[in-house]
Amino acid sequence: MRRKSAFIAIVFLAIVALARCIGTNSHAAETRVAALALPSGASADWQQWDSFLTVVIKKLGTELRPELRDQLAATFLDSRYQLVQTLSSGVSDPVPQLFQSSWNQLSPIVKQAIPGAAQQTASQYTSFITAMDAASALGGSLQRFGLFRITPDALRGAAGLLNTGNGDPLSYTMEVDSVLRDLLGLTSEAPPMRNPAEPEQKSRWEGLQRRAAAALKAMGPRSAHAAEADSDLDRLNQWVPEKPELQDYLIEVRRLITESSDRVLAKSSLGAENQQLYRQIVYTTGWQESCWRQFIKKGEKLTPLASQTGDVGLMQVNRITWRSLYNTKGLTEDIGYNTYAGAEILYHYLTRYAIPRKEDKQPNGNLARATYSAYNAGPSGLGRYRGVRQSAVWKKVDEAFWTKFKAISSGEELAVKGCYS
Repeated sequence: MRRKSAFIAIVFLAIVALARCIGTNSHAAETRVAALALPSGASADWQQWDSFLTVVIKKLGTELRPELRDQLAATFLDSRYQLVQTLSSGVSDPVPQLFQSSWNQLSPIVKQAIPGAAQQTASQYTSFITAMDAASALGGSLQRFGLFRITPDALRGAAGLLNTGNGDPLSYTMEVDSVLRDLLGLTSEAPPMRNPAEPEQKSRWEGLQRRAAAALKAMGPRSAHAAEADSDLDRLNQWVPEKPELQDYLIEVRRLITESSDRVLAKSSLGAENQQLYRQIVYTTGWQESCWRQFIKKGEKLTPLASQTGDVGLMQVNRITWRSLYNTKGLTEDIGYNTYAGAEILYHYLTRYAIPRKEDKQPNGNLARATYSAYNAGPSGLGRYRGVRQSAVWKKVDEAFWTKFKAISSGEELAVKGCYS
C-alpha cells in the first residue's frame, strides 16, 4: 500500500512538472519526449539507446566550436565505456541509468553551445534541452521505484528535436563512420582488413617450415622483409605457437607491433622525445591485454581471443566501445588490423589527454600509466592509476601494467615470453 501511495504521489508530481513543460513550450514533440519518464510503454533496449546517443553526438559534432567538440568526444567515449560496464553488471534495463549519466555530461555542453549559435540552431538546442531536462527530472524520482521507462518513440522524438536527419536514429549499424572518426581526430581510415582463411591447426611440418622461413628472413636485408609483409600477416593470422616456435612467434609479433606504431607515428606531429615512449606503451599494452596473442586454441581449432565484455584480439579492442570507429570483423580476424587499431587508440589517449592534461606533472604522475588507464577505462579514467576512483581490482591492473612497462622500457620486449611458461 505504501509503495502504491508513493507511486501515485510521484506520478502526480510528474504530471505537474510535465504540464509546466508544456506551458513553456507547446511543441508536441517536446511533450512526447518529456513523457518518456512516465511508466508506460515498452522500454528501448541498449542498442537503441546507443544508436540514439551516437546520432545526437554526430549531429552536435558537426556544429559545435572546437573546444566543445573535444568535450563532446570525451563524453561519447565515456558513454561507450560506461555502456560496456553497465551491460557486464547484469542490470535488466540499463537504459534509464545510461540516460541519466550521459545527459548529466552532455547537457552542459549543449547549453554552452547556445550563445553565438544561429537562431534556428539555438532554438533546436533549447527545445532539446527543455525536453531532456524534464525527462531527467521525472526519471530521477521514478527510477528509485523501478518505474522509469524510456520508449523508442520518445528517443526518436528527441532526435527529431535536433533534426538529426533522415533514417531511423535507433538503427544499430556496425559500419565504420568517417564522421565519428573525424570527431575523435582519427581522420585517416584504418588500414583495410585482410580476409584470412578460417584459422586451423597447423601440422608439425608446416611449423618447421615457418621456423625455417623466419630464420632465413632474419638473416636477409630489411627490404626482403618489407617484400614479405603480406605473407607475415597471413602466417600470424593462422598461428598459435607450439612451445618450440614461441621465440620465432614473438619476434614476428614484435615486428608487427613496431610497424603498426610507426605507421601511426608517420602521420603524427608527436615530438621525438615522446615517440619512443609511445612505442613502449603499445608494446606494454599488447603484453598486458593478451600476451601478444590474437588467437587461442580450443581443441584442435584456433579461435580469436575474446573476453565476455566484447574485448577482442591482441590489443583487446572492445567491439561495443569502438563500434563504427573500426571494422569489428577486422578486429576479430586480422591481427594486423587489430594491432593498428589498438596503437591508434593509444596514440589518441596519449596526445589528446595524457600530454595536454600534463599527467607527467601530477603528483606520482606518468604519461604511460595515464595513457593505459584511459585505454582501459575511458577519458574519465585518465587519473585512475594515481588513485582517482581506483578500486582494488583496478589497482592490481595498473600496477601490473607498470611492472611490464618497466621491463619494456629497459629493452626487454621479449620478456612477454613469461606469459607462456
